[in-house]
Amino acid sequence: MISNTENNESVPVFLDIDEDELKQVIYGLPIDPRSNRIMLTSMKDKEQEKWVLPKCEVESHENQEPEVHREVYEQAGVRGQIVGLVGSFYECGKKGKPKSHIKIYELQIDELFKKWPDKKRRERRWFSYQEVLELLANKPYLIESLQQTCFANSTVIDRPIKPTPPPPTSTKPKDEKKAKRFFRKVVG
Repeated sequence: MISNTENNESVPVFLDIDEDELKQVIYGLPIDPRSNRIMLTSMKDKEQEKWVLPKCEVESHENQEPEVHREVYEQAGVRGQIVGLVGSFYECGKKGKPKSHIKIYELQIDELFKKWPDKKRRERRWFSYQEVLELLANKPYLIESLQQTCFANSTVIDRPIKPTPPPPTSTKPKDEKKAKRFFRKVVG
């Protein structure tokens, strides 16, 4: 176990992970540093519209940057430069064993297209940093990644937001346990 000095929580370290056996999921976090905004796209979930970051599952854990560019273009109709990896997490199954590796890439947008592949299925919209914190509040790993972007040291942030860890799985009702996922940050 490694201790997280910020909140004194123990974070497990996975030493025997075979990345080729894990599902690889990548997110693009499109930002416009000139206007201090972040782009999200709409997605229907059980007849309810919600705002999400562009994401996809990829085959390989090697050289994911071209996939990030492709997904952000297809889902949001924007292109830009990848600034860096702002988050890397393992999604764990019921027994605490990693089942997927999630990476979040920050992109600074320099092109906005009027037409894009998913335009008929998805709406896109620019949001302020604070609005995105509220819209993605149920995804602590995305909030933590957002706090690693160029906005982290900006005056755009009105108040510090600390992601809350998910509740212990033993206190969740059985149906909710299936729906929720527990994410552990990659250490190292």
